Amino acid sequence: MDNTVYLMVRHVTVEDGKLYVCEVRENGNILHTSNTGFTVDKYLSYGGYTLYRSSTGHSELHLVCSGSYGRNYSRAEWIWSPHHLQQWKVIASAERSQPIIITNVNGTNFVNRLVTSGKLFDGKDFNVRIVPVVFQDAGVYACYLERNLFSTIDLITVKVTAEPSDAVTEGDNVTLTCSVSHVIGSMRLFWINGDGKRVGEKALTVEEKSPSLVIQKAERGRGNWRCVMFDQHLPRLFVPYYQKDNRNYTFIIRFVVIIGGLALLLVIVLAVVWYQRRRKPTGKVHEDILNAAQIPPNYQ
Repeated sequence: MDNTVYLMVRHVTVEDGKLYVCEVRENGNILHTSNTGFTVDKYLSYGGYTLYRSSTGHSELHLVCSGSYGRNYSRAEWIWSPHHLQQWKVIASAERSQPIIITNVNGTNFVNRLVTSGKLFDGKDFNVRIVPVVFQDAGVYACYLERNLFSTIDLITVKVTAEPSDAVTEGDNVTLTCSVSHVIGSMRLFWINGDGKRVGEKALTVEEKSPSLVIQKAERGRGNWRCVMFDQHLPRLFVPYYQKDNRNYTFIIRFVVIIGGLALLLVIVLAVVWYQRRRKPTGKVHEDILNAAQIPPNYQ
């Protein structure tokens, strides 16, 4: 396990196939080279597959649906259901030579996160993106071109939460929870800390799909944790959690207080100087008046 290196390619295109070479090196010398690659089927007619996404700000889901045999279709739909047994709902549709319409589904916010190419539906390719992916997007997605089912996607989402959720001070305990939307096959989770060590490995079941990890001491430099999900002995998803350090906030607060105090002191000094300069001319005029009032010696 520790001697295995994985490369995860997301949003694969036809051009991505057979582009990868694995090399084993020691002291700059190549010991072994293994050519590898995969073929990409552009047409997914009646195909089904599983995708894994994290509910993070940079995560996205590409819903790709392409026709085949050079045929043009008059209508296309992407439909979604949170579960195989629940009702299907249309989330995007289009008529040929017309723009794609995003449908508002009650209880979701697909409308705000579904992105289209902005082009008219050409009767062949009906592709949209969900950006970003949230935990509640899990479920089954299906694409229909007219009445033909072309693609089915089972989306599994994973999220990481922390308690407390705000910044912590060194020495505090933090509980990290990695949650999976639904469990299929042989799935397990484990954590990797900032030192690259694996901790808290646990197999998932339908009843237990949100294992937690308690960090006894939140030390600086070990605040970057990753939840890793494996299925059938292959890594499917890495979800990072970046732990905030309260000492940074304390430093900023102290810095602001010091700068504010120096600014206030400077204002007071300037006010005193201004007041002294304003009083000095008045005193000089008074002295001149007294000198003028004295009787000269010759006059006596």
